[in-house]
Parts: sequence; C-alpha cells; structure tokens
Amino acid sequence: MNDTNRSLLIAVLACLSMGLFAKSPQFSGGKSWITLTLLLATVALSFYGFWLGLRGARQQRTAWSWLAPAINVLILITIVAFFGLILIALQDFQ
Repeated sequence: MNDTNRSLLIAVLACLSMGLFAKSPQFSGGKSWITLTLLLATVALSFYGFWLGLRGARQQRTAWSWLAPAINVLILITIVAFFGLILIALQDFQ
C-alpha cells in the first residue's frame, strides 16, 4: 500500500472522527473529554494524512495523487471552521 492510499484511508477516519465530534455528548450536556478527544483526533489524523499524501504525491508525480492531501486539508479547514463557529456561538450565547 502506497502513501497516497494510506492518506485516503486516514482521510476517511478523520471524516468519521469529525462526524462523531459534531454529534458528541458535550453539546447535549454529556462528558467534555470525549469532545476534546475527537477534536484532537480529527486534527491529528488530518495533519498526518496531509503529510502522507504530500509525500505520496511527490513520489508518484501525478495529478490524481494530489487528491489525498487536498481532501485532508479540506477536512482540517472544515473542522477548524466548525470549531470556530461553535466558539463564536458560545460567546454570543453568554
């Protein structure tokens, strides 16, 4: 399995972690450590997937191999924007 395929699999895991973060129990009055763990897992998986995808794209040198780092960066941007919007909403709420 090459780095590009690993990066795409990590992107799937990061996307799953992001979905679980969005449905985490802190937003419905549950435990806050789960939310923090899922947020950190999403960010870490996205960074690692981006790094692997970038390494694979440099090795393969095809346009198709750049899809893996692009997806991981998109996931990273989405989770940062989602978390930022949550923080803004919490500030306005208080």
